[in-house]
Amino acid sequence: MRRLAFGFVAFGTALLMAAAVRAQTTPAPAPPTQPPPLTNLQLYPKDIPRPELIATMQGFTQALGVQCTYCHVGQAPQFDFASDAKPQKTVARKMILMSREVTAKLPEITGKPAAEVTRLRCATCHRGLAVPKLLPDVLTDTLNKSGAAAAVQQYRDLRKQYYGGQSYDFSENALVPVALQLTNANKPDDALALLQLNAEYYPNHAPTYGGMAQAYLKKDDKENAVRNFEKVLQLDPNNQQAKRQLEQLKSSK
Repeated sequence: MRRLAFGFVAFGTALLMAAAVRAQTTPAPAPPTQPPPLTNLQLYPKDIPRPELIATMQGFTQALGVQCTYCHVGQAPQFDFASDAKPQKTVARKMILMSREVTAKLPEITGKPAAEVTRLRCATCHRGLAVPKLLPDVLTDTLNKSGAAAAVQQYRDLRKQYYGGQSYDFSENALVPVALQLTNANKPDDALALLQLNAEYYPNHAPTYGGMAQAYLKKDDKENAVRNFEKVLQLDPNNQQAKRQLEQLKSSK
């Protein structure tokens, strides 16, 4: 029993001695590298705490739906944040100044105390987009450049990427005004392409079928116009305009 106890003591002593040797021979960890000082700050205080500045920059990337590389030179982790080589950075500074100026004028314009006005922020306009175009404008540009099929596919792609966020309005009413403008511009086929797309996502939206009826009237297709006016009244029985137009169409047959 004494031999066994002596063996445990000897083994423990050996472990302690080995640990002491390792502690003497293992180099101490290098002190953490300090980040470089903040330089070329033109809109923020020179002594702004680094975490506060980083949080502000992260807010910009979220508001515009971009990465740091959108304005800054380099790639993570080797950014040259002080560089002004990218024109987007100059534009960003001017936009920040503009938002500050507008916010400063709001108390006078609204008659509210400064503490009660809503501050203009990047997200107010950009909504997570670097170029804050509204969905109707985006689709209209595509319609004019590439045709209705391309605009329909673009809507599907944008909806898949952004639906549920604030970037674009994918509500049931969003496409109807665009379609009515196309009908008035004598482009009823383009209008129908958008309205049929809208009906695919919102099959019970009466104004969509009202827009289709108007587009078919523009094409002198009374049969389809009647069918769509009837669909409007099925969904919205009190729609007096649809009632009148439907009666006129049926009486003219």
